[in-house]
Amino acid sequence: MAEELKGGVIGDEGKTAQVDGGYFGGYVKPANQKEYRRDRRYARNQNGKRKVVVVVRERGGNSVPAVFGSESQAAAFMRARIAKGTVVHADEAASWDDYTNVLK
Repeated sequence: MAEELKGGVIGDEGKTAQVDGGYFGGYVKPANQKEYRRDRRYARNQNGKRKVVVVVRERGGNSVPAVFGSESQAAAFMRARIAKGTVVHADEAASWDDYTNVLK
């Protein structure tokens, strides 16, 4: 599958693409007894296995997925996979604001 998607470019002048990411993995099971539980929101109490799958999808066309440690690491991927002149839409997350401006 990776060979099939290798080098694929999404969009073109006047076309529209969408980008979004979903986080998976990294679950830390809480201790059974309340006094042994840790606050799992802190980085020191997480296991570091959490990854984000970023998908760039052309409307009515192809999709290109990639896996990163965080959404901020997807900038170079997006520059390489989205053609100049493509209108990029993302959700309201502030992490995508810089990337949609870079591609214009």
